[in-house]
Amino acid sequence: MEYPSDWAHKKGIRILGVEHGIASNVETLIHDPVYFVPGEIYSQVTNWEKIEGIEYGLEMDSYCFIHDTPELAFDIRAQGKELHVQGDISTIEKKTKDHRWALLGNVGLWYRHALKAQESKGIFSLHAAAIYNQDEDELFIIVGKAGSGKTVFLLEAISRGCQIFSTEMTYFKFSPEGVHFLRGALYDNIRIGSFVYDFPAVAEALKLDLPRVENPWDHKISVDLHALSSTRVELVNPTLSFVFPRIEKGIEQVKVKDITDPKEIARRLFDSASEKIGSTFLIYDSFPVGSLDTSDLAAKRWQAVERLVTGEKWAIKQAKSSLAGPKNCMEEIFK
Repeated sequence: MEYPSDWAHKKGIRILGVEHGIASNVETLIHDPVYFVPGEIYSQVTNWEKIEGIEYGLEMDSYCFIHDTPELAFDIRAQGKELHVQGDISTIEKKTKDHRWALLGNVGLWYRHALKAQESKGIFSLHAAAIYNQDEDELFIIVGKAGSGKTVFLLEAISRGCQIFSTEMTYFKFSPEGVHFLRGALYDNIRIGSFVYDFPAVAEALKLDLPRVENPWDHKISVDLHALSSTRVELVNPTLSFVFPRIEKGIEQVKVKDITDPKEIARRLFDSASEKIGSTFLIYDSFPVGSLDTSDLAAKRWQAVERLVTGEKWAIKQAKSSLAGPKNCMEEIFK
């Protein structure tokens, strides 16, 4: 798989101080703005708050080379900080219905490659929402895969006067000062039914004009939560509460279990931190992609989550698993 070094179509992106280069032999594959602007449920703004355009350079932290070749089979190669993709990508893009799983979609291949580049620069990620209680300087980290109930916790936390710090991914790094949490995305893809049936007051506070659909639970909209977010873009050594939720309709009695073993907490956080980089998945709903992980990155990731749960210069208030309904999910947790 060979790629010309003189492609005219290039773009540079800076996210959390990490610089990414994307290049292609077809302009529309990298300069279509829909993957990097608000309003679309497949946009990268549901992963990061700030995506800054910069000049493409030769010393960036990651590269993605997209070679549109109708005559060649679809193929992916990950080599260090480089990601190479070839095939009839223009045609595949046009035929794809769910662009979240596209090459540049918000759960697609480039996103995972970018997370890997962040780790190489010491910025770790959890598949978790983050809620900030400013009065107590407490950060609730709601850890869970898709469908676990992170969004429900966000909406209930808003009802309780908390601030949104990140909707989908929570980012942290270390310095001699301690642990730093970096504000993440403030857009979230939320089912209309959550506003219609469970949190109408939040919809009113956000001044949402909800579309009328036959089944509100079958439709998601991209919601801007900046108005209810933390004004602080970085938190240093906040008090931490880890929550591992499972939300189900109809549960009236909350079931909460304390997790007291630091190794168990670290293991759960390691699984979350490894999920996007280490898992296999389908791109364009058709092409399997293997893990992007390496043993070196995995070892450093484990050291990072172990360090996170030690509470060197920050307090770990609680770690709990929770089985609850949408409206009582914060009971026994927010005190």
